[in-house]
Amino acid sequence: MTKTMVILMGLQGSGKSTFYHRYLQDDFVRVNLDTLKTRRQESRLIAYCIAEGKCFAVDNTNPTRADRQRYIQPAKAAGYRIVGCFMESKLRACIERNEQRTGKAKVPATAIAATSNKLQIPNYEEGFDELYFVKNGGQTMTVEKWRE
Repeated sequence: MTKTMVILMGLQGSGKSTFYHRYLQDDFVRVNLDTLKTRRQESRLIAYCIAEGKCFAVDNTNPTRADRQRYIQPAKAAGYRIVGCFMESKLRACIERNEQRTGKAKVPATAIAATSNKLQIPNYEEGFDELYFVKNGGQTMTVEKWRE
């Protein structure tokens, strides 16, 4: 498999982790701040993946271009193919899905709204080789080629 980094983007509750577990977990190392806890641990895992040539997927909200650049630049420099998956992020639907969560997985609705306010639509100029739009239908997810 070609060295590939996938960046998942979207609001909390948009289905990023579900998408990872359904479609990527067999071939991609998961990079997720919720489980790694610190940027330092995240950086270590990414450095390991790049050094070993492992495919990895960044499963964070990644709402802004600046957030995404922290991953795109080092992966591009190491010869990785960069794939972006932007999850449909309708605020009400994300809040409703979040309400089904329990414990630490459940985030305040105000946090989802705050992320929504800074969400920037991705584009190829950021360094993506491929971009996709993902609609979360609950039991099914529809992946469409990005249209600018």
